[in-house]
Amino acid sequence: MKGRFKFQDNYVYKMPAHFGGHEFFPVRVAYHDMTGINVQYETDPDVLLQYIPELFELLEPVVNIQFNNCRDVEWMSGGEYRLVQVTAPVKFIGNSEGLKGDYALVVWENLTCPIIGGREEDGIPKIFADIATERHSGDYWFTAASYESNTFLKIDFTRKAEVSQSDIDKINENPKINLFGWRILPNLGKGGNAISQATLYPQEAITKKMWVGEGTIKWNVPKQEEHPLQAHIIKALADLPILKYTSVNMMKASAQLNVGDSRVLS
Repeated sequence: MKGRFKFQDNYVYKMPAHFGGHEFFPVRVAYHDMTGINVQYETDPDVLLQYIPELFELLEPVVNIQFNNCRDVEWMSGGEYRLVQVTAPVKFIGNSEGLKGDYALVVWENLTCPIIGGREEDGIPKIFADIATERHSGDYWFTAASYESNTFLKIDFTRKAEVSQSDIDKINENPKINLFGWRILPNLGKGGNAISQATLYPQEAITKKMWVGEGTIKWNVPKQEEHPLQAHIIKALADLPILKYTSVNMMKASAQLNVGDSRVLS
């Protein structure tokens, strides 16, 4: 007997697609309660440029490592998950738009659902890690990412001063964020790729509170057998020299991910 499932034009499907999809509409998803720790540092541009695709221009030789605990997530019925995002500031030079933003080198998340959506639909390089919630002793805050009980990243932050409301208002004057990724789908049974394209994933963030202070990151590179699919990624990031920390802060914020505006850049 012949199968009866048919794909419909202009429908959005997720694997396994044969259980059905839905009509496309410009999704906007709200993240109402976010706690973030951001550690930015200057690095060697010659090392960093190895991981920036040639359709992008590196604007500054800096790396931003951002931890976020995302709570009251609208599309998860008020649920939560955590992420660690590693980005560098870039300009897309593959067309005449002149778009500037942050290129995502990697995004670790601790739940499957946000990984699947961000990878296949938006081209963001999301992979799995166990990520601890932020904890603190007084003004000292810390978190970590691990795999199979092997911690590969520690983030430490000490609060020094709260940012004034007037400065926060200035930050919120430009809430839009251009997050760039690269969507890739390899061929089956041979080399090469079925899909390989630069992507744009527009987002917005509103800062509610912010603290500046001192912070550090520490990588612990696992052996290949300890983390077969990610050891090379962690090693590459760990090999980026930290020349100096340029910005370290902690914030309370809300965000909107404009999933329906994601697009291929050409």
